[in-house]
Amino acid sequence: MSETRLFQQAFSQDAPKAGQPRLRLMQDDGSDTYRSIHRGAAASAEGFFAGIRNPNSHADGLPELARHEALEQLAALSVLARRVDAATLVTA
Repeated sequence: MSETRLFQQAFSQDAPKAGQPRLRLMQDDGSDTYRSIHRGAAASAEGFFAGIRNPNSHADGLPELARHEALEQLAALSVLARRVDAATLVTA
């Protein structure tokens, strides 16, 4: 499964299905905030992987990142990791 599909499933607001658990970042209170947080997490995860992880992992010949750029990218990925770590896993 691609990381895009994985993030879409993990942060989906749909109920979990067999073999497709969900990550919940807050209690579903039906609010715009709940929907926004989950939509944002999925979009952030997809963007971080597409724009940071994938180029650095798959492209040959990229120039080495400046120290400050590498730290900024690490910080962005750390935000995602912290959200996943704090999330509640919901299974079917």
